[in-house]
Amino acid sequence: MKFKIGDFVRFVDEPIEGHITSFQNNDIIGVTDDSGFEIPVPANKITLVHGNMRRDDDETTETKITATHAPFVDRGIYLGIAGEQKDGLAKFFFINHTSYDILIIANEINGTKRTGIFAEKILASDFVQFYSANFTNIGKWPNFEIQILRYSVSPHNATPILHKEFRVKPLDLLHTKENDHLLGIKVWRYELDKPEENIGLDKLKDHFISHRPNQR
Repeated sequence: MKFKIGDFVRFVDEPIEGHITSFQNNDIIGVTDDSGFEIPVPANKITLVHGNMRRDDDETTETKITATHAPFVDRGIYLGIAGEQKDGLAKFFFINHTSYDILIIANEINGTKRTGIFAEKILASDFVQFYSANFTNIGKWPNFEIQILRYSVSPHNATPILHKEFRVKPLDLLHTKENDHLLGIKVWRYELDKPEENIGLDKLKDHFISHRPNQR
């Protein structure tokens, strides 16, 4: 069986579960459990756990209620990172605060190559965990290519496919976490659908002209 970083796996001979955070020599795989410890284990002693990697304390039987007359929210798709650096394990979430249902794809970029790591539908006002990694390897965290298609049966403005690259840098984790009410925890949060700032060539030209020293 072929594994990849971020896969949620279960030990064959022990009641242990965790996420793959490293590949080592001699077919040894590093699995980090919720305590933050990375456990080396032979590849033939783990099995993949299928599912959407929601948080363990989610109430899966809860019925999702959508307010039909609530204002339409067209912005607020986030990538959130949960966990404490001292504990070891970082969990990556896509968080959808909008009124759209979204189709989202995440690839890992390796030069000109792409490796798919996640593809799923996320409902409005919902979230899903899509990746995990060890804080000790933050310099090796992947550069993600993310594509998002937004959908709603309610009237809304046309939206293009959102396509961007995203990579967490060590300095990014020096910022204060934000509380996310959908997750119910504090996370480092990055808005994926934030409009790109573009002052335009004319404004840029005017800026340099207005700041040019007076010539005699």
